[in-house]
Amino acid sequence: MHATDKTLRDRKTCKVLSDVDLPIREQVETLHELVQLAGLAPFHRPCDDCHRPRGGLDGIEPWRFYVVDAARCRQLKHEIPQENAGKIPAMLAAADALIMATWLPNPSAHLSTSESPATVAESRFEPTLANMEHIAAASAAIQNLLLAATTREMPNYWSSGGVLRSEQVFELLGIPFNQILLGAIFLFPSETSGAQVVGSKLREHRTTHEHWTHWS
Repeated sequence: MHATDKTLRDRKTCKVLSDVDLPIREQVETLHELVQLAGLAPFHRPCDDCHRPRGGLDGIEPWRFYVVDAARCRQLKHEIPQENAGKIPAMLAAADALIMATWLPNPSAHLSTSESPATVAESRFEPTLANMEHIAAASAAIQNLLLAATTREMPNYWSSGGVLRSEQVFELLGIPFNQILLGAIFLFPSETSGAQVVGSKLREHRTTHEHWTHWS
């Protein structure tokens, strides 16, 4: 089996939940490696200039990553809106890192950049080919990140965000409101004694390629 094949097969959803804060591990170098590998994802179009402020994150890529280390995760656990927080606080108590991955929609005449992230995400942003390609590119970058984490034996989970999509969290992490959260990526330690580990509900229901592939 090729190494890449093994990584693809090994990658799986893994949520680590803890009632108490797990030990904080220094992962700066590893996190740098992961985001650099994520950035090798293909993209077809550069992001709009409105997403490239002078003195800010000015890359042409149609995604942005906001890296939250373990120490900040433990703080964020107490700062997020607690109502309907679900399992997010328990994951923040366990995570080695949280990476908030956003995609950058092209400006719309119907949306204001001052609107809250929830309003932007739930509105009908223009269903253009360019925006579809931006979402696909950002998704590819996230998948790169998950695979790179898997090769390093770091349990990982791609969350849609829940309470992390809130205006309060965007402000806390310095995320502009004209970006849309595509994934809140949790990276967990491999040693999780005392914590609860939960897998995907859908993994056992995957079908073989004959169920979704047509040959001509």
